[in-house]
Amino acid sequence: MKQSTLLIALIALVAPACQSNLHRQMLEDQDQQLAAYKADSDKLRMERDRIRAENAALTDQLSFEQQRNAEIQDRLAAREAALQQQNAEVADLQARLGSDVSVESRGGFIVLGVDSNLTFGSGKADLNKQGKKTMDMVADILKSDYEGKTFWIEGHTDSDQPKKSGWKSNLELSVNRALSVADYLISEKGIDSQFIRVAGHGEWSPKDDNSTKEGKARNRRVEILVLP
Repeated sequence: MKQSTLLIALIALVAPACQSNLHRQMLEDQDQQLAAYKADSDKLRMERDRIRAENAALTDQLSFEQQRNAEIQDRLAAREAALQQQNAEVADLQARLGSDVSVESRGGFIVLGVDSNLTFGSGKADLNKQGKKTMDMVADILKSDYEGKTFWIEGHTDSDQPKKSGWKSNLELSVNRALSVADYLISEKGIDSQFIRVAGHGEWSPKDDNSTKEGKARNRRVEILVLP
């Protein structure tokens, strides 16, 4: 009887202690779980913030690329429109000037080319009758369509060196042919000299192959560049 009473007393003393330890262990487990959940939550929050930042950066990049693409498309459209306009301008000028003057667009410039065989005698730098007639047509176009523009007059020759013409070099001949055209446009056609520039290239800027007769003929020319 006494042993039973003692056992019951011991149980009564130990039971609360065991419950207390169990309760503390449960609390510790819960704390660990909460800490793990919090760590996972913080990690997910950081990942979410990173993804949001990346999305914002990608959105900005996309907006920038779309804007740049739109600007490129606008420039291409403007360039295409300018090219079409210049092609139409070349075609119109060619129709008005006829076959004696070639018309082309080169580097954004309108270039009027006059065959030296038609405008100068062989080895000569003075405009002949046909040359003056051609320059009359050219001058009318320059004054009516390009008033206030600058005209760069350039002389060119083939590669054959002058022999009996009296010129020291093709460069000298090309310069004097350009000067002859410039002087006619200024003194006879009333184009203001402030808009005239002159250059000579001799044989150093050929348009065709100097090894053929036809190529040499194309290289002997005076060109008038209309500067934009």
